Amino acid sequence: MRTFAVLVFWVIGCLTANSEIIPIAESEQAAQALKIIDAYHGLRPANSPKILHVVYFTPSDRDPEPRYRERLTGILEDIQTFYRDGMKRSGFGPKTFDLAHDPQGQLIIHLVKGIEPESSYQKPDGDKVYQECNLVMEAAGISMDHETVLIFCNLAKWDETARTFSHHSPYYGMWTQTNGLCYAVDSVILNLDDISQQKPILEDDEYGAMSLGRFNIIFVGGIAHELGHAFALPHCGERWDEKTLGVSIMGAGNHTYREERVGKGPGSFLTMASAMRLAGRPLFNGSDKGMTEEGVLQRCTLILSTNVTRSDLMGRRGAVRLQGTVAGSPPVYGVVAYFDSRHDGGYSSPTAAAVPDAQGRFAIEMSDLDACGDGDLRVEFCHVNGAVSEQHLGFSVNGEGQLDLSQWQMRHALESVAQAVADDRPDDVTNALRELAKSDASDLAKLVGNKLAGTLDPTSRPSPAEVPTTTSRFALGDAQSQSAEVGWLKPAANRVPLDPGVRSPLLDSGKLYATGLYAHAPSRYVFNLDGKWNELNGEAGLHTLQQPYGSVIFIIKVDGREVFRSARIEGAKHASYKINVTDVKRLELIVDPAADNNHNDWGLWLDPTLSR
Repeated sequence: MRTFAVLVFWVIGCLTANSEIIPIAESEQAAQALKIIDAYHGLRPANSPKILHVVYFTPSDRDPEPRYRERLTGILEDIQTFYRDGMKRSGFGPKTFDLAHDPQGQLIIHLVKGIEPESSYQKPDGDKVYQECNLVMEAAGISMDHETVLIFCNLAKWDETARTFSHHSPYYGMWTQTNGLCYAVDSVILNLDDISQQKPILEDDEYGAMSLGRFNIIFVGGIAHELGHAFALPHCGERWDEKTLGVSIMGAGNHTYREERVGKGPGSFLTMASAMRLAGRPLFNGSDKGMTEEGVLQRCTLILSTNVTRSDLMGRRGAVRLQGTVAGSPPVYGVVAYFDSRHDGGYSSPTAAAVPDAQGRFAIEMSDLDACGDGDLRVEFCHVNGAVSEQHLGFSVNGEGQLDLSQWQMRHALESVAQAVADDRPDDVTNALRELAKSDASDLAKLVGNKLAGTLDPTSRPSPAEVPTTTSRFALGDAQSQSAEVGWLKPAANRVPLDPGVRSPLLDSGKLYATGLYAHAPSRYVFNLDGKWNELNGEAGLHTLQQPYGSVIFIIKVDGREVFRSARIEGAKHASYKINVTDVKRLELIVDPAADNNHNDWGLWLDPTLSR
C-alpha cells in the first residue's frame, strides 16, 4: 500500500506540471477503445455466447394478452435496431443484442403461469415474479444469475369502453456484473404500429389523457429504457451539444422514443457514454471471456481544474477539465464521466467519455454545467470484460457559471488519511495527519482528518451526561451512546463503515462533515443527557453515493416524545433541526425507511451538536 501511495503522488505531480493531455475527439474514441477490447478478446465465436432472454408472466387467472408474440416481436426487433444504430453512430459498428429464435424463426418467449391470481401481484412484487420465473428458466437450462432477462408482466387493465388504462406491474431494470434483469408491462394496446395514432384518447392512471400513439411512444420507450438498465447502463442526460440528436434514452428519452417517425422531433438517442459502456458488455461484445472477474484499479489519479483546452469550450459557463491516469485488471478501455448537478437520479446528468492512451493517460472536458452547491462527478472505468470501477469527485457551480472545486480539493487533501483509516493502519494515519497539518489544506479539512483518525482510537467516549459543565458545545459524534442499532453494517460515529459500494470512511453527504453518526435505516441512537443541555442542532441527509437511490425520514424524540420529523429525504435534500432539550434526560435519533424498503437508505446525522 505504501508503494501505491508514493506512486499516486508522483503521478499527480507530473500531471499538475504538464497539462498537455489532449482530449480525444469523440469521433475517434470508439476505434481506439475497440483496439484495447479486441486485444483482450481476440476472435469472437460465430454465435454470441450471450443473448437477451424474454419471459412472459401471466397470473393464474389470466391468459396472455391477444397477439402478444407478434406485438412483442415487433417491439423488440425495433429496439434491437435502435441500439444497433446508436452503436454504429458512436463508431463501434452495428453491434446490438441477440434474441433467441426457434427453428421456425419465431422469437422464443418463455411463458410463465403465475402461482397466484392477478390481485396478488403489485408493483413492488418484482422479487415474487422473479422467483416464479426463475423456476421455469432453470427448467429450461437458463441461469438468470448469468444472463440478461426481460420479463413482460400481464398485469395491466384496459377498459375499451371507458378507454382507461392502469397497471400494477413491476417496471424497472437492474444489473450486476454477470447478469441483467428488467420488467415491463404488456397490454393488448401495446403495439409499435400504433405510435402515429392520434385517436382514440385514453386516460392513463399515471400520465393522464393521451392519444394511443403517445401511449405507445411512452411504453415502448419505457421498454428500451429499462432494457438499458439490464444492459448495465445508468441514467444520463444529453449535453448541450447533443440536443440536436434528441433526448438520451437513459434520461427522459423513454418519453420521446421514435418521435422522429411521427414528425414530433428528433426522438431519442444513445449517448456516447452509454455506447462506451455497452462496448465491453458480453451481450454486445460477443465474448464472455473473464466476465466473472472483478475489475480492479491498480492505479488511478484524478485531477479537476478549470483549465480547459478545447477551443469550443473556452469562455463557456461551467467549464471543467478532468484529467488523470488509470491502469486496471482486466485492462480499462474507456472512461465515462457523469456530471450530476441536480441529484435527480442522473436523468439529466450530461456525460463525456475518453479512452486511456498507452500510458493510461486521459482527459475529459465539459461545459454548461448546471448551477449546484454539491455536484457529484461520477467517473466510471470500463474494463474489457464488462466490469466497471467507479470513483466520485465533488464540485459546485455558482449562478454565474463559475466552478468551485474546494470540495474536491478537500477530498484530495484527505485521501491519504481516509485510505489509511479504511485499511486500519494507525502508523500511516499518524504520518498522513502530519503531512496534512503541514499542508495548505483548509482548517475544516484538518478537523475532518483528525476526527476521522480518532475513530481508530479505542478509548471510551463520555456520554453527554458526563461532559464537564465547563464545556458549552459537544458533538454527538464524540459521545458514547446508551444504545445504537442500524439497518445495515454496524453503528459508527464520525465515519461510515465500508462495503463494496462505499470504499471511503468520510462522512460524505454532498460535502464533507467532521462529526456525525452513520444511521442506515431503520436505525436508532439513544443518548443520556441527564437534563444538562439546552439545545441540539445540526443537519441530516443521505450518503452522497446513495442519494440517487435511498429515501428516509429523520425523527428526534426527547423523553419518549417526538419533537421533530423531517419530510421524506431523498436525493441531495437535507434536513435541519434546532431542538430545545432543556431538562431532557433521554434523547433518541431515529431514521425511518420512509414506508418503502430500506435499500440504499444510508442515513447520516451530520454535525449533531449539543449546546448550553
